[in-house]
Amino acid sequence: MNDLKKSIQAGTSKILGREMLIMLGMLMLIGCFVFYKSITGFAVYLFKDIGRDSLNYSYPGFINIAETLWRGELPGWSFEQGLGQNVFPFSLSDPTTYPLYLLGSENLAFGIIWVELFKIIGSGLLFFSFLKKRAVDTRAAYMGGLLYAFSGFMIIGSGWYIFSTLGLYVALILLSFEMLYLERKWWLFPISIALLAALNVVNLYTCSVFLFLYVVFRVFGDEAGNFKQFSKLLVSMALLGALGILISSVLSLPNLMQMLDSPRVSGEASYVNSLASLPMFELGSGSYLLTLLMRTFSSDLLGNGSAYTGWRNYLEAPMSYCGLVTLLLIPQLFTFLRARQRLVYGTILGIFIFAAIFPWFRRGFWLFQGDYFRDYSLYTAVIFILFSVFALDRIIKGGKVHLMVLIGSLIVLLTLLYFPYSQQHERNDDGLQFSIDSVIQSKVTLFLILLTLILVLFSVKRLRQTMPVFLIVMVILELTILADHTVNQRDTLTTEELHKKIGYNDYSNEAITFIKQRDKDFFRLEKNYWSSPIKYSSFNDAKVQHYFGSSSYHSFNQINYIKFLSTADVLNAKIEEQTRWSPGVKRQPLLQLLTGVRYLLFKGNWKTSLGINYFSEIAKFGDVAVLQFQYALPMGVSYDTYITQSEFNQLDSNRKRIALLKGVMVSDAFTPQIPATMNALSRNDVAPNGYSLDELTLDTDKLKANPLHITSFSNNHIEGEITVASQQLLFFSIPFDVGWSAQINNQNVEMVMVDGGLSAVFVEPGKNVVELYYFPPFVKMGLLLTVLGVLIFLGLLRRKQLLD
Repeated sequence: MNDLKKSIQAGTSKILGREMLIMLGMLMLIGCFVFYKSITGFAVYLFKDIGRDSLNYSYPGFINIAETLWRGELPGWSFEQGLGQNVFPFSLSDPTTYPLYLLGSENLAFGIIWVELFKIIGSGLLFFSFLKKRAVDTRAAYMGGLLYAFSGFMIIGSGWYIFSTLGLYVALILLSFEMLYLERKWWLFPISIALLAALNVVNLYTCSVFLFLYVVFRVFGDEAGNFKQFSKLLVSMALLGALGILISSVLSLPNLMQMLDSPRVSGEASYVNSLASLPMFELGSGSYLLTLLMRTFSSDLLGNGSAYTGWRNYLEAPMSYCGLVTLLLIPQLFTFLRARQRLVYGTILGIFIFAAIFPWFRRGFWLFQGDYFRDYSLYTAVIFILFSVFALDRIIKGGKVHLMVLIGSLIVLLTLLYFPYSQQHERNDDGLQFSIDSVIQSKVTLFLILLTLILVLFSVKRLRQTMPVFLIVMVILELTILADHTVNQRDTLTTEELHKKIGYNDYSNEAITFIKQRDKDFFRLEKNYWSSPIKYSSFNDAKVQHYFGSSSYHSFNQINYIKFLSTADVLNAKIEEQTRWSPGVKRQPLLQLLTGVRYLLFKGNWKTSLGINYFSEIAKFGDVAVLQFQYALPMGVSYDTYITQSEFNQLDSNRKRIALLKGVMVSDAFTPQIPATMNALSRNDVAPNGYSLDELTLDTDKLKANPLHITSFSNNHIEGEITVASQQLLFFSIPFDVGWSAQINNQNVEMVMVDGGLSAVFVEPGKNVVELYYFPPFVKMGLLLTVLGVLIFLGLLRRKQLLD
């Protein structure tokens, strides 16, 4: 324990030291200039362009979790996402978001920029500390810290939030590795691994691959490195890494299980087969390779935000920019290396370039789960920055700048920058054709020339100790100007827009408040519009405006929610995009009845758009009319009729939805458990020639005759009563989830899956007191593993055991 205290005290003294303060000052200088709009309150750090995930995904999620925590509850089941989903996974996995939750839902939008600035500055400080462990000159470490913090990955990624967190943790892991390798101080390594594992196990996997390559480079790049040293180091890292994963289990285990149980992994929407079957040694397309090249010069050389014209889109394309000086210094490094080092360094650099040029290997890095760069860009940037810092370190310490290599590098770079590439390449995801921004091109050219001149002056002996200062100043100017373009030339949400009666602050809020005041029962509502302040569909309005809807945009939507919608032919579960951007039952009136949609918020003339026999207008607020659905069902209704899946599958889409109002759909394997008191429905019982209003009335009245009367409701606990004349299936419009448990008359009963993905329980004749409880799966197991991991960690500290 004393060793830990000494280590922390030593680290604190260094953090408060002069060098660290200088590093902090430079990072803050650039950060305050680049993010001045959000810092001064003119705008909030939410994007309306290609970065709309900040408004449509992250912000609603922050609001939902903040509201839950301020109610004094831990995140569990939330009916504000889709038809309901377990939101515990990923809700508390990123400690950098905790300050946002403390600010509360009303103020957290203004805190986002400060969290992002903290991560950017923190990553620069950590990377600087990592470089200092590598014993490079302080001025070279300054440059490295600046390049890392304001690399393309960090600045673009800061608009998606999770990527800047990844950058922060990777810098911490690199620092903790060097402490383990050089100083045999092991305590920080499992902590850094725990943080990354809790954030996302996929990121842990990608970082592990990178870290393995880095260890190869680190050990064998040293003339004294050998296989025995390498194997011992790997064993130590594996054990400490396992300890870190154990510590993270209360968060990482639920995260992992939700990912594995999602449509993208265990469903039909996986990309694995299609991506793995592509030719292994096929070069990327023309626009792909040009994007890879041009985004090394600048993140915005091919356009900014939604105006980006390169391969794929602004986020998923290569984010390989990490300072122009790296492109000039890396060739210099190889002039200083010995033969063995040249082989090791060249191999590591070659692996990253090779896998980028031949996309099959980059996709393999992602286990063929997606065709994007993301983390790969970060790890490439780390290698580029590290190599350039090593080169500058050697130059400062007396190494001679190889002028021919330098001038040759400049000529090659300018040739690549200005070569008249054909413009007739395929269009990107947004339908835009490849185009180079001439203004950015000119700025890049100017900085390349100025940086080359400064490096030339390193050859003058009396200027060698002065030039690093000029080089750092030039790097600061370059990073500031190019990052300013990335951040401030994009369409962000202004503070004025945040407070206007538009977007999430529109008249939907007054309408929802009105409905909640008059209707205390469980109900869902839909809208014929989206409320996000951008032109794109926003499937997560319910999280911000606090109502129960059915749509959801989530990376890992609840699999049975998707299966239900697929069963009812609302979406195709084999198309990955549809499993993420799910409209729910927004445009499906019959399924709205089934799932308890009682109200519709409507903009426009509803009488000419909707059947007036189905709705009645009960209020209007601004441009929003409040309509009540006359045939809506409660959340729980009992069925005495069922239809088997084999019969159901032979119906067309409309007849399938009609059938679900006539009988509950069960799998053929489940039919032996159906009591004799329930009637079987065949496909012939569903008329092929439409569904009259009279028939609809009969079906819904029959179901409403035996409703579940809810006596107590919360997201994770529902109580109610129902009386039936015979044994029936009590249907809930809740996606089936193993976290739900049920009791009837104080007896545990098994919940069953019906309608392809929703829930039901058997009820006996007479009065039934029903209770439903939800507890997030794997949290208890994860908590036990976390406690075990913490005890082991504390035990190792107490016994002063330093692991090799």
